[in-house]
Formats: sequence, C-alpha cells, structure tokens
Amino acid sequence: MDRSFGLLKPDCLKRGFEGEVFKMIENAGLRIITSKRVRLTEDQVAGVWPTCVGEPFYQEMLEFSLSGDSIVFIVEGDNAIDRLSDLVGHYDPKIAKKGTIRGRFATSLTENIIHSTLNVETFWEEVALFFQVSFI
Repeated sequence: MDRSFGLLKPDCLKRGFEGEVFKMIENAGLRIITSKRVRLTEDQVAGVWPTCVGEPFYQEMLEFSLSGDSIVFIVEGDNAIDRLSDLVGHYDPKIAKKGTIRGRFATSLTENIIHSTLNVETFWEEVALFFQVSFI
C-alpha cells in the first residue's frame, strides 16, 4: 500500500466541505488513515509550498493559509499519490475537471480547497511537518 499526504485549506473548513471532500476521497478507494485539525504556522506554509516562497503571490497565499484552521491527513491505497492528485485536480479551478475536488468546490487560485503531495520525496517532507514520522 502506498500513502499520500493532503491538506484541507481554511476555505474548505470555513465553507463546511470537509465531510464531502473526505467522502469523495474514500469513494475513490483511498483510505484516510489519520487526520488532525491544525492552525498552520509560517514555517509550515513555507514547508508545504517551498517553490512558492518569494513569488509575487506568496504573501496573499501565506495570509490565506494562516487565516483559519486546516486539516492535514494521510491516505493509503494503491498508487495513492497519483490517485489523490488526480482527484484533487488542477490548482486553477477554471482548468480543473468537473469531477475533481477543485473542479467542484474551488473558487480561485488561492482558495482552492485542498493540497496534495507531489511525489514520495515531498510526502515525507510534508508528513514530518505535522506528524511523528515514526507513526507512519
């Protein structure tokens, strides 16, 4: 079994979509093995989106990410990283396919509901920001 990391952003929780998003994930055949509600720190935002640090949009993204609680989670299933990424959809809701989480719930490039890990390397980096790695 493979694992992937995900993060429900503040807009997801503020709009009350966390249950529907988790249901979509489970209906796609991925099992949520752990989750917890967190308030992101600046260091965690930089750790999850390191390639965005210094970009013109980063300050807006940082303020949004710190604006409310998030839920971090780990899913398990065959080819979990690719499957969760496909279900999440494109970061731009105008491009995201209709059946994806972002295609259904996202409203903007910043408020796009969810993040999922890109690959095995970033999985371990992101997990270490929120969970004891020995747990995984």
